[in-house]
Amino acid sequence: MGIYRVTPATSPVLYLDKHKVQPKLHELFDFAQALEEAGQQGQAIQAYDTILIVGSDPATLALANFHLGKIYQEWGELFASQRLLRVAQELHPTALETTAILTEINRYIAQNQERILAEKARKNSDQIVSLFRISTGLKLLEMDKATQAYPLLKSRTKVYPNAAVAKHLLTDIIITEEEKNSAIEFLEEKGWLANTRSEFHSITENGLYTFYTELAKLHVDNEAYDEAASCYEQAYWLDDSESDLLYHKLICDAKSQAWEAGLAVLEHIDSELPESIDSADYHNATAQIYGLAYQSTQDAAMRKCAVQACEAALAINKKSKEISKLLKSLQSAEGLQSKSKRWWQRQSK
Repeated sequence: MGIYRVTPATSPVLYLDKHKVQPKLHELFDFAQALEEAGQQGQAIQAYDTILIVGSDPATLALANFHLGKIYQEWGELFASQRLLRVAQELHPTALETTAILTEINRYIAQNQERILAEKARKNSDQIVSLFRISTGLKLLEMDKATQAYPLLKSRTKVYPNAAVAKHLLTDIIITEEEKNSAIEFLEEKGWLANTRSEFHSITENGLYTFYTELAKLHVDNEAYDEAASCYEQAYWLDDSESDLLYHKLICDAKSQAWEAGLAVLEHIDSELPESIDSADYHNATAQIYGLAYQSTQDAAMRKCAVQACEAALAINKKSKEISKLLKSLQSAEGLQSKSKRWWQRQSK
């Protein structure tokens, strides 16, 4: 079972199972570099951060921090870049390229101090706004006001494309006592915002997990299944012990007809369903994923899997018109394949 799957013309599906990734970090590192070279920096950041989470070799950790620092330098996030490059330098003091880039950033900040500090203050204000919107959205959900919460939470995924980027950029936010409000206090009370040092605050992984899982549910309610699948994937990246998240993602992939992503999930999950997953929804999703895969690839193995999945789904709900129709089309396809055999193959029987 692989760590990841890369499919043409789609964003890669990246999973984190700590005990599976650990012995294959070299593969994950190559994958992260390929993403970076392909211009998919957001996904590359998540892959490199995965290495930081599970890795232990100082040289590998130094290299991952170095690449993260370079990406954030390209994005103009100089202080995030500086922070990561300093870690890389501590881990590998003799790395000349790390020292050169860090020296360049330090010199640039010193030469443009007034403008850089003004930019930092603006970004700090933007980060506080992000925390305010996340907090307000979650508070509205507690008050059963999902309609008002949805746009507030959804707007943040455009700013922070994945959980790793959110974790890196929603850190070391300066919040003075005068700037504290009920939204900030709400996040602190829930353990979703940590006071890391005097006036400095960072969002916690638990806070991000809550944000992505609640937003995923809102996306489902609004039939935005692609976005819901992405949020479930981010939540799983944050906490891979919650396996039901992948089943929810699979169901969303089926509804959005993202069969390639769905196949990656099917390769990754167990057949024994978590208690929170409806078996009918799961088998319907599996049948649809395999059915779409067969339609796109004409792979006989996919057709067989699709037929089996349809039969399992119909055993639960015989009245499912959608699955019955899919099964008939698959059976018709099998009949056409057998009729298309060459005349001497048919005569030889």
